[in-house]
Amino acid sequence: MRWDWRPPTGFLGAFVLCVAGGLTVVSSVLVGLVVAAAVLLVTRMDGAADPGWDRRHYVRRHGARGEVQDLVWTMVGRDGRIGERVLRQLREVGRSRLARHGLTLDDPEVEQVLGSRALRTLTTTRSPLPSVADVRHTLDVLDRLGPTRETRTDNPGSPLS
Repeated sequence: MRWDWRPPTGFLGAFVLCVAGGLTVVSSVLVGLVVAAAVLLVTRMDGAADPGWDRRHYVRRHGARGEVQDLVWTMVGRDGRIGERVLRQLREVGRSRLARHGLTLDDPEVEQVLGSRALRTLTTTRSPLPSVADVRHTLDVLDRLGPTRETRTDNPGSPLS
């Protein structure tokens, strides 16, 4: 490492000027130390702005592995309950699955189709949030519900079997 001559030169220059100006030696030394410290700081500072972190931006496809990974990280909170983000996504899945069957969460017959536990999980809006077991149960119920409306073969006009 190269020796830097600027701080001692600043100290010496300030000291000589202060003594020549009539200050005491102790005061001149203190002023010289302050000037040396200032010179040291100025010479060490970098004028360029901090470049920051270079964040990678990935192109995400709906349902891709990264989306699932993000969802898993937010799945369980500190209290063993699921996070709000998971609950929002579960509601979205539940609404779309019910809509395919011509139902909404507000319909009275939804409790017969889903069951009280799954309906309570989908309609919870405040603490305590549902547990992981409640979410697993709700996902199983939605999975059994099927992706589309089933029609009976014996009565083609029947909406939901």
